[in-house]
Amino acid sequence: MKEEKAYFKVWQHRKRLNKVVFSYADYFIVSLFLERGRLSYADKWIEIMPGTVVFANPALPSAWEPMLNEEKEEKGFSFMFSNEFIRKEEWGFLLNTPLLDLTLQQAIFLNQEGLNNVKLLFQRTQEVYQTDDGMKDEMMHSLLHLIIYEAMRGKEERPYKVQHNAAQRTVELFLLLLDRQFPINYPQEKLEMRSATDYAQRLSIHVNHLNRVVKQVTGKTTTDIIASRITKEAIRLLQDTQLNVAEVAYALGFEEQASFTGFLKRRTGKSPKEIRIV
Repeated sequence: MKEEKAYFKVWQHRKRLNKVVFSYADYFIVSLFLERGRLSYADKWIEIMPGTVVFANPALPSAWEPMLNEEKEEKGFSFMFSNEFIRKEEWGFLLNTPLLDLTLQQAIFLNQEGLNNVKLLFQRTQEVYQTDDGMKDEMMHSLLHLIIYEAMRGKEERPYKVQHNAAQRTVELFLLLLDRQFPINYPQEKLEMRSATDYAQRLSIHVNHLNRVVKQVTGKTTTDIIASRITKEAIRLLQDTQLNVAEVAYALGFEEQASFTGFLKRRTGKSPKEIRIV
């Protein structure tokens, strides 16, 4: 369920981060890493060096993995916030940054000046976050803008690399995105991604590639996996809620009730009403 109130949180990385998946529903994260690691996407990865700013968008799942046998005193900082935290007048600026433009590289490697500036800003952000000052919200917005600005101003480019286990990783992220769609809390929520193409677009890969690796790893088609999960959710909504059939159909992305009924008939051999009375 989407939040009605803006949410944000700032913290310092006090301990070494193990494998972390950056795909929190409805949350964006800007992080400064002061230790080495690896940032992985569906079919590519990039080595993260100390002094890297990483932008995490909920629409593009990624995972952080630390380098082995390395322990640094300083770990880094993170600033996490909800979609509602972004003000209307801020979208113009943010649309041209890696935070919202998924065609840009999500990891920015800083030169020494950029690192010094961004680190000081994160330290200041953490100080402000821990206060009850009446200007706290305004300060947090201003500091976020400055962090992004300084990161983009002090960046150095480095290329992504191809994943060695790209097929397995792609399928894991596909299943993660699929699982995040449920349960549906209608009317606050409605199923957004219903097709293989929808998921491929979120993962920034071609749909044919997604279909091929899903079949290779799971033995099932992408369409069948999605349909099975939608069927499971349809049964739950019909049996455990007071929603009528039309509302359940709409919540699951069916524009016509007849299409929903036909879908369930093919998948279960039963109509929505028959499922409801079981």
